[in-house]
Amino acid sequence: MSSSDHTTTARAFTITDVTVPDSVASPDAGDFIGMAEVRSTVEAEQRGVATEFVTPEELLPSWKDNNVPMAGLVAKVGERVVARGSLALPLDAGECWAAVGVLPEHRGRGIGSALYERLEGMARAAGRTTVQNQTSFPAGVGGDSILPPTGFGSVPNDLGSTRFLRRYGFSLEQVGRLSTLPLPVDSGMFSSRLDEATTAAAGYRTVTWKGRTPEQWVDGMALLRTRMSTDAPNAGIEQTVDVWTAERVRAVDDLWAESPRVLLMTAALHEATGQLAGYTELDVPADPQRPVEQVDTLVIEEHRGRRLGMLLKLTNLRELAARFPDSSSVETVNAEDNRYMLDVNEAVGFAPLCYSARWKKKLAV
Repeated sequence: MSSSDHTTTARAFTITDVTVPDSVASPDAGDFIGMAEVRSTVEAEQRGVATEFVTPEELLPSWKDNNVPMAGLVAKVGERVVARGSLALPLDAGECWAAVGVLPEHRGRGIGSALYERLEGMARAAGRTTVQNQTSFPAGVGGDSILPPTGFGSVPNDLGSTRFLRRYGFSLEQVGRLSTLPLPVDSGMFSSRLDEATTAAAGYRTVTWKGRTPEQWVDGMALLRTRMSTDAPNAGIEQTVDVWTAERVRAVDDLWAESPRVLLMTAALHEATGQLAGYTELDVPADPQRPVEQVDTLVIEEHRGRRLGMLLKLTNLRELAARFPDSSSVETVNAEDNRYMLDVNEAVGFAPLCYSARWKKKLAV
């Protein structure tokens, strides 16, 4: 039996590397599609939301990003993909991100353990000293829980993901909240809060675009995306400075052009200096019944305290309503210790949907 074959008391399974195809229509795309489908199924189960999470077509562009190389594994029973593992390996970093998901009916057979052990071996081979992971869980899970060092939020002990990660030596570092905003929002509340934020942010104005970054903002967005890796609250999660250049902004624009989803971006311009002070982005699916994803929101440290976060979010939501009027909801994830951004979201009308946990394991050298 080869090292890629495993036998359990129930049925045999095999683990193979995933090829990143040119497109999901490519002859070699089967394992990638199976991996994406397992990912969506497990994410929906963990979140307690029975909707598709990310389609293979939507997932593929991020796997082609050479600045964050991805490695994937699939476990099969016969010809069916029943589990997946992935490893994100940011360039010039000591940390990496691992994820494992097994379909419910195939758990308890050692498949998840076999996948994780392969991933940890790959991380060590790549010279990484830290493996990190993020899991999700629904609201309302009872029983004992563990607290992160931040003191904000908690994670139930009696979750399969909690038991699995703690068995492999992971420590809980941060708890996050996934919130949802039904659309359309109340127009009176929206206008009032936008007027207040606009007044508080005197000396700044917003610029919005869809899709490819306009030439005049490429350098500014490279700086802001770099600052996203240093200015956002990460608690004990390791985050090497992720340097963006104008060339990288353009490369990612090119990848997004291959996606069925569209980025809607609003940035805040400091009029006195002509520099961008912050940004927010909405990731819009083709199907308006699926939630729009609120991705990054950042106001760099030297421009905080002027309600720019509220101004950015409300302006982008206004543009979403104008450009994608059939959108039904927006979802966003924030750290529980990021009280400023949670205050902004709650004031707009976001309500908790489920929660996430971020974990870390230091690898012995």
